[in-house]
Amino acid sequence: MRSLLAPSLLVGAVWEVDLEALCGEGITGLILDLDNTLVDWNETYVRPEVRRWLDSAREKGMRRSLVSNAVRGRRVKALAGELGMAPVILACKPLPRAFRRAMRVMGTDAASTCAIGDQVFTDMLGANWLGLKTILVHPLSEHESPHTRVIRLIEAPMRRRWARSGTAACPQIPDRP
Repeated sequence: MRSLLAPSLLVGAVWEVDLEALCGEGITGLILDLDNTLVDWNETYVRPEVRRWLDSAREKGMRRSLVSNAVRGRRVKALAGELGMAPVILACKPLPRAFRRAMRVMGTDAASTCAIGDQVFTDMLGANWLGLKTILVHPLSEHESPHTRVIRLIEAPMRRRWARSGTAACPQIPDRP
């Protein structure tokens, strides 16, 4: 049995997630974190590689929901609208209600949904709690909230152990893009 903290897969950045492989596993819905997963922390600029990846997911018929703990709801809603995704704001991750709400909006269930984020104790824990496939990405930026910096110190040994494990489910996380 996998730990509630361990991701199903580690990748360097969201645009490195193999959408064909997810579709092949029956994944039809993506729950996506915002800060340091799709955009740099507290920013609104979406990198071209993120846009291309999201467009590819849409073209494959994958439903997408943006689930964020960010307190600036207007920014989250604006980015979700710009990216064509249903937002779940003030999500209170890792509590499962936001993940359930995103699945309800997308019309998916746990078996057909994958959550992608950059934090172990919010994104991975909340999604694993419900039995979703989980993908942990390397944060896009070194800039983040002070409390997240503290949490990163606790996450670091786990990330290193998962990366060293050498299993197909946990390849080495490359350096920041």
